[in-house]
Parts: sequence; C-alpha cells; structure tokens
Amino acid sequence: MQLTEKLKTAIEDHPSIIAALKNKSRENRWEGFTRTQFNLVAKVINKQISKEVLVNPDLVEMSLIIGKQNFEKQLRALRSSHIYDFIKYLSTLGEYRVFNWVSGKTLQSYWNGGDAKYVKVNALTVFLQVPFAEWDEWQKIPDQRMDLYNSSLSRHSFAGNGFNRSSMAIIKSYYLGNYFLYYPKTDGSRNIVKTPFILKELDNGQIIVKSVSEGHRYSGKVIGIRDGCLYINCQNLDFEEMEQYVFNIGLETKPEVLFGVSTTVSVRNRRPVALKNILVKQTRDQKNFDGIPETELPIDKVFTVDGEEAIIVNYFKHNTNYIITTNSCRKLDDVKKLVAG
Repeated sequence: MQLTEKLKTAIEDHPSIIAALKNKSRENRWEGFTRTQFNLVAKVINKQISKEVLVNPDLVEMSLIIGKQNFEKQLRALRSSHIYDFIKYLSTLGEYRVFNWVSGKTLQSYWNGGDAKYVKVNALTVFLQVPFAEWDEWQKIPDQRMDLYNSSLSRHSFAGNGFNRSSMAIIKSYYLGNYFLYYPKTDGSRNIVKTPFILKELDNGQIIVKSVSEGHRYSGKVIGIRDGCLYINCQNLDFEEMEQYVFNIGLETKPEVLFGVSTTVSVRNRRPVALKNILVKQTRDQKNFDGIPETELPIDKVFTVDGEEAIIVNYFKHNTNYIITTNSCRKLDDVKKLVAG
C-alpha cells in the first residue's frame, strides 16, 4: 500500500513538523527533500508516537505500529519478556533520545512512490492523533482489520498528555511495598531520619503513600513515571505543608535502593529546601510496618555491623551536599549582598 494524499498532506502541514523544518516544508516539494530533512521529520514523528504508546500500550501489544518480530527483538535487547518493560524503557528516553518507529529513509521512500507496510502507516496515523474509528477513512484499511482491533482501542483517547495509566501499571508491577526512607534533618543537628515509607494500591486501583515523620502524618498520591523518574506528592495531615518527591528509577525493576530528592519547608526558617532522599526496599515482611516509629541516626554514629543503617549513614557522611537551602530576597541588591557576604 501507499500513503494516501490525505495522510501526506496532514503530515506536511503538521505545526510541529513545519516548525522543525523552519517553514521549508511550505517552500519546497517533499519529494525533493534531502535525507537530513526527512531524518528531522522522523524525529518529530517518533517523539509523538512514543507519547501515544505510553498512554495506549495496546498499540504495541497488538502489533499495530510495530511488527511482532521487531517487538520481540526489542524485548530481547532489554533482557525482558514483558511489554511493561518496553513501555518503561520508552518512558526513560527523555527529550533527546527517540525510539525509531519510522526512519527518515523510510519516509523519503514514501514521498517518492515507495510502498508502505501497514504498521508504518498505522504509526503515522497515530502521530496525527487520528481517532481509531477514523483510521479506515484515512488509510482505507479493509473492514476485517478494523473489526479485529476496534473493541480494544475504541475506548482510548489517543491524547498523550502527562502521566498515564501505563506508568501506573509499571509501578504496580515493580515498586509497591515497604521501604525505609532516609533523609537529612534541616534543624542543624546533622541527624539522618529513618522512617517507614509505604507504597500500596487501594481497592479502587489508586496508588498511595503512607509515611510518619517527626510525629507528622503524611499521605501521598503517586503521580506516575516520566523520563525514568517516579513522581510523588505528599500532604501533611497535621499541618499546612506539602512534600514533593522525585525518585530516579532508570531501567531498574524491583530495585533494592532508590535515590531521589524532596522539596519541603525548613523547620528552622520556613523557607523552601531540597533534600536528598534514599529509599531502601524491605524484602521481609514486618508486622505493623506503618506503626514503626521513626528514628534519628547521628551522622557521626559508629556502627559495629555493616548493615543497612551503617551503609546509608556512611553515604551521607561522605556526601555533604545533600541539602539545598534557599534565601529570602526582595531586590537584585539583596543577591549582590549574598555574594559579597
């Protein structure tokens, strides 16, 4: 099959592609574009397709935009057999790395009369965010292909915005459980706080966080995964205070340790601070884990056993830049005085 003129025109007129080509797409016929120009177009297209896949993993699982053999090859490269690992991999690619759903070479061939595979045409339709019910109109796909997928995909919106159901499924598969959270105190004591930190799924499917720190009860909501990081918002149930966490998860599944940062308000001067945090997953069940009281570990404490606490405290001891504090300023002159001081 070949791309329909409707598809070609929509791609040529897409605002993101026009911007990337700096309006050259309006000046020249695409048939005369260089490979470099088509590579740039492919990058724009591939970024958007990955966003759509993060929201709708059925696109991959049902071999709509990637062939089965190619997908299995990707899983082998990730040393995995589960679609969630591939979706998780896509979420870690960030701004400057893209998965190659369609190449510049392939696009160049399409604009010069080359035949297109169904999965590639589907991928371009996904890039354009065409509702699944309209794929037949855009691609002239035989009715039997529509019947095969319609019941699964018709409920999806194809609007890849923000965090998504897919990242929640990844979290449920790999990151739920009991952790101890370690972080430095901001009261000048140089103590390290150790407190329970629980990620759990409620009956309604929502993922929440429970934690008790310094007698303050925190309840949080897991937002999701983006760019290889786990985002969490926590509300202090006793005071008007919010804590926001970002943990680096990379490509690791079922990790023992997660590094991250939290933003909160200093108890000393009520100014925003950022703290380095460490989560350590607990492999054995402990009764009433959420009832375990927090403990404070002096950073100069001498440990006789090289256990979890000793390793974490020793890390903080040798990494002194684990608190970022903010200043209070009104004018540029205030900033000059901070430097002069």
